[in-house]
Amino acid sequence: MTRSRLEPNIREHLTTVRGRVVRSLTVGEQRSSTAPLVVIVPGLGLPFYTLPTARALVTRGFDAAVLDLPGFGSSRPWPTRPSIHAIGLTAARWVEATASRRPVVVLGHSTGAQAALTTGLALSARRRALAVVLAGTTFAPEQRRLWRLAGATPLAYRDDGPAEVDPAELYRGRTGIVAILHSGLRDAPEQRISRLPVPLTVTAGVHDAFVPVPWLDRLALSASSAPSVRTSLLGGSHNNLFTHPDAVADLVALAAEDATRSAG
Repeated sequence: MTRSRLEPNIREHLTTVRGRVVRSLTVGEQRSSTAPLVVIVPGLGLPFYTLPTARALVTRGFDAAVLDLPGFGSSRPWPTRPSIHAIGLTAARWVEATASRRPVVVLGHSTGAQAALTTGLALSARRRALAVVLAGTTFAPEQRRLWRLAGATPLAYRDDGPAEVDPAELYRGRTGIVAILHSGLRDAPEQRISRLPVPLTVTAGVHDAFVPVPWLDRLALSASSAPSVRTSLLGGSHNNLFTHPDAVADLVALAAEDATRSAG
């Protein structure tokens, strides 16, 4: 993300995690060291389109941090490999380094949802005040071939537009995006989600062809270890964190309540 695309109220933070510098973005000043923190893991490593949801969360009184993982948002060296599990584990380490004593909601979108599942699994062994929101989770089993994925792509973005993308992010991440995509196609979140022992929300845009309702339902039903599971269809198509940020933020606020209750 180029600095020119950062609005004045967007703040950049650099955190050293296991010798690597992880970049994150927040809206305004951090308000509290004890209230729930929403950690956003973008899809395909592209942070820009998630910022409207971060802003909407801040207006609801939350702190929200968008993680620039694996690092396409700036010209800095990437702090992690461009793969689902490497991104998820680095996100978990970032949470442990920066938010050790507060409830956390991990919100992942698209391939970032696959990574957020890794984050939730890693964090759940060490903390109770945690909830996970998987939004637009890729990829449904029937789409785990490139030719099938290509067929679903035009419909998946039917409510989206080019203004959602920062060209500089795409350029910096050009080879890494392909690596994340292939990593996501090899992943089976419906198997891993059965081990997640924290409150879970699964959601997608109603017009998101990457997340047909049967796939959303399968993820919810597979979460057999979660103490609660919430399923929701919201407006928009795949990138509804950009097009419908208020609806997403309202849903995440419910997950924050789940995380807070879990702390008790």
